[in-house]
Amino acid sequence: MFGATITVLRSIANDCSVTKYSRGDAGGALRIIISFDFVFILHLMERIMKITDVLCQTLKKKSLDILNALDTVSNTEVLLADLREVWEPLLEVVKTFCMKHEFEIPDMSCKYVD
Repeated sequence: MFGATITVLRSIANDCSVTKYSRGDAGGALRIIISFDFVFILHLMERIMKITDVLCQTLKKKSLDILNALDTVSNTEVLLADLREVWEPLLEVVKTFCMKHEFEIPDMSCKYVD
């Protein structure tokens, strides 16, 4: 659906029959959506939602005992900690996505010095 969203936003931003406010809104949304930051956050949130969905589905069960509930919470905590510690696979997925859609990828080799 990402490609279709980009196509619709581009057509609205370039359509002279649409109000200038709508064209501006579409153009602004397009600039944000095709940024590396947005794509990174989108993929990060997808992973977080998948991890926490398992927890939510498990905790909804009425017949769940406390030991299984604690185990599921513990597993979720470990998966989220792993996600926090290991960024490379997520960055590769985001870079591949950006290359596929021809988005600019920032230079990650620069180090921030405070």
